[in-house]
Amino acid sequence: MAQPKGPSHEMQAFIEREQQLAQMQQMIATLTDVCWDKCVSSPGTYLSGRETSCIENCAKRFIDTTQYILQRAAHKAQDPSSGF
Repeated sequence: MAQPKGPSHEMQAFIEREQQLAQMQQMIATLTDVCWDKCVSSPGTYLSGRETSCIENCAKRFIDTTQYILQRAAHKAQDPSSGF
């Protein structure tokens, strides 16, 4: 019996999970870079209350914006005539 060509279903699922993990790690790295640069003026032994609050708000805005963009892109893909 001949082997099927291409990756198996399990391999495809594994590859998809790994790609999703890599995308999540990239998003976290980007979020960290953006929010750190925006909120921390001079690193010390601890973060001030202002820095902590700024990082928290920055991360929330970043995540909300990313989710909004992904939802709009998905909607656009389903209905190309809708426009952005």
